[in-house]
Amino acid sequence: MIKTLTTIGNSKAVIIPKRLIEKYHLHKVIIQETEEGILILPATDKPTFQEKLETLRKNRKTVYSRMKVQADNPETISYYEKKDLSEIDLDIVEE
Repeated sequence: MIKTLTTIGNSKAVIIPKRLIEKYHLHKVIIQETEEGILILPATDKPTFQEKLETLRKNRKTVYSRMKVQADNPETISYYEKKDLSEIDLDIVEE
């Protein structure tokens, strides 16, 4: 679908057809730059994966601290000693 940009003040806007607004329940949108151009996605009230990842990165020290406490827990150690971990993809672990 080709749309013409509309001038609004010093900005430009694209008008999204009503059928797409209704189909995708658009109230807010996320605009992302990609290698191919611009991607418009529906914004939801639920945190997206990217937002959750950014939160984890911001709280990295806290997350790692909790992971260390859990990894050092004797109950956790006992649980994983009984598991067959031969199916783990080591390429993921080494990153």
